[in-house]
Amino acid sequence: NMLMALDSNNYKPATANYYLGEIAYYQKKYDLAITHFKKSASLHDKASYMPTLLLHTAISFEKTKNNNSAKQFYDVIISNYPDSDAAKIARKNLQSIK
Repeated sequence: NMLMALDSNNYKPATANYYLGEIAYYQKKYDLAITHFKKSASLHDKASYMPTLLLHTAISFEKTKNNNSAKQFYDVIISNYPDSDAAKIARKNLQSIK
């Protein structure tokens, strides 16, 4: 897998992990997605894709029945990116798990 090779060679590891997380997320492998998203965020927390990364992390936590973590991530999105599309979705999703 090219993305895994890029990650292992330290070529833009934050971006590579984000895309690996997205692949896992869309394959419904939520635990794996969370792992990649956490690694990406720890390497580059100001990336342009951060609202999506945080949203997909929150949804992944919700899908794995970890509602407390999901709520925390939704709150971070709303606080840090209040006008984003991700924040709109976060507000809606928060209502369903309160």
